[in-house]
Amino acid sequence: MKTLLLGAAMVLALGAPAFAQQAKNAREISAPIVAFTPVIAKNADALELTEAQRADLKQWLDTMPAKRKAIEEATLTARAELRAAIVAGAPVDERQALAVKVGEMETKLVMARSNCTDHWRATLTEAQFAKMLELAAM
Repeated sequence: MKTLLLGAAMVLALGAPAFAQQAKNAREISAPIVAFTPVIAKNADALELTEAQRADLKQWLDTMPAKRKAIEEATLTARAELRAAIVAGAPVDERQALAVKVGEMETKLVMARSNCTDHWRATLTEAQFAKMLELAAM
């Protein structure tokens, strides 16, 4: 047990610089399935957004990216914990629990993007949404 704890401590200490690099590299997390908000923000004029839609877009941009980044950070942390447990040879049940946590965080991130799409589908007109999909090359 002492050896396992020492090994885990060494992995965490040695892994800290690598984790910092990974936190900078969002590729550690699954690439987004959809990312429509940047397309809408970039093409607000081409989509002929109304003032109400522009206000909604501003509010969305003021709040939602921070929420997404918080989920991404939690996911990176969960992945780092799992990586350390794997390298340290932690018991299978501990690694399984950490893997479940990673899966839950990844699901939360995917569903946040899905909910974002639902928001834009409800906020934009059908024609605007169709045009946005074209602009996004979907």
